[in-house]
This record gives sequence, structure tokens and C-alpha cells, in this order.
Amino acid sequence: MSITAATKVYAVIGDPVSHSLSPVMHNGWIADHKLDAVYVALPLKSEDPVAAIRALGGFAGLNVTVPHKEAAAKAAARSEGAVANVLRQEDDGSFSAFNTDGAGFLDSLAERVPDWRAQVRRVLILGAGGGALGIGQALSPYVDTIHFANRTAARADQTAASIPNGRTMRWDDLERGFGHADLIVQATTLGMEGQEEIEWPVTFCRPNAIVADIVYRPLDTALLRAARERKLQTVDGLGMLIYQGVRSFELWFGIKPDAAKARERLIAALA
Repeated sequence: MSITAATKVYAVIGDPVSHSLSPVMHNGWIADHKLDAVYVALPLKSEDPVAAIRALGGFAGLNVTVPHKEAAAKAAARSEGAVANVLRQEDDGSFSAFNTDGAGFLDSLAERVPDWRAQVRRVLILGAGGGALGIGQALSPYVDTIHFANRTAARADQTAASIPNGRTMRWDDLERGFGHADLIVQATTLGMEGQEEIEWPVTFCRPNAIVADIVYRPLDTALLRAARERKLQTVDGLGMLIYQGVRSFELWFGIKPDAAKARERLIAALA
């Protein structure tokens, strides 16, 4: 495609974003639908991320990743909540903020484990950032309890307090947490390429536990490998990336793109 002054520009912003597969996914969909648009990755480092995001008025839409999801919600003129992973520029030039992380995770979970609602009552979410909060909020109506475990305990307390059935668990009590949960969601950067890896206490999992990891580089994380060795049901991070992206694309263009095509492209890119 040729890029002109009329071409609408979209981006994923965060720190880091060099690992992001969002440009592969969204540019593929843009080509599928012959839209005059382009999607790029934009590293954003700032001591005042709210002001920095508001200054991005030349972008028609943004995806937001760590650590700027709270700043994105604050930067928008209208927001669905305190955390946002999608911004859409409106006719008046301001941004509206949305969170598609949670719904995208549920879509991914339902694709891999269609009867998950019958299986899951107790959830353990590892992490307490914007992604963890979005997932917790989406799961909350369907489960009894959601425990958040985070290396910074105060952050876990804050995230859990924002969900009616949210609870906290000490990071040094993960063995008990893994043993009691029906669904375990790894929502930190641990295990991501270039980041620290730890040995998760998967041996304590219940035989019917579901283990999900939102990291997708690498797609086959140490957590998922350990879970499969125990014959547990697993959900990789590519599904959440794709389905939150599907919902982002709909918010921007009013078109529901093809999730299966995206997975093919992303698997090829990862290879």
C-alpha cells in the first residue's frame, strides 16, 4: 500500500514494545480490508506519561501496553474504567479509552476450554498490573474468588480491592495458591524474552486445573511446559493478544477481523 497524508496512523505504545507482534496482526487485517491505514510500534518513555499520551493527537488510535495502561485512562477525555489498553481518537480530537484485555482473555479461554465456566470457581492471578486487573474484572461475575499474588504486596491489595470478590495472596505462599486454584493466570512479565524466569510450583496444581500465561514471546513458556507435563489444560498468550486485538480493531474501524488469519500470521512471525 502507498502511505499518503490521508493515511490514518495507529500504534502500540509502551516500554518496551520492540517485542510486540501487534503491528503484524493489525497491518495484516488492514490489508485484508483494504483500509487506508498503517499500524506501528512506538516506544514511550516519559516521566509524565499522561501528558505524553495526550500529545499523540496525530494517531487515530492506540493500543497501550505496560507500563502505561493507567496513564492511558487518565489521558482520555472519556474512559470505561481506571485502566485502558485501547484509545480511539474522536471527531473533536480527544481520546476515548477502553479496556479489551479482559474480554479478550475470556474469548481466548473459551476457545481453548469451552466449558471453563463449569470448571472454574477459584482463580489465582499472578501479577497486579493493568492486564491482571482487566482479566480479574472480566472473570469476576463468573467465579467465587479471585486471588492476586504480586511481588509488591501493596499493589496486589490495591488491585484486589477494586473487584468485589478480589482477595490477596502472599507471593511466598504460591504453593498453596497453585494448589487451591481452578484457574491460574500468569499476568506478569516473568518468563518473557529477556526477563527473569522462576520455577513455578505447578506440582501443587489440582489435576483439573487450567493454566494460562499471557506472555507470548516465547509462546511456549516454562510455566506452560510444566503444566503440560502434568497433563493440565493450558492457554497460551497468543489468544489474548489476538482477541483483545479483534475488539480493538472493531472499536477503530467498525469491522470484526479474522482471528484465525491473525494466528497464522503470528505463528509464522514467531517462527
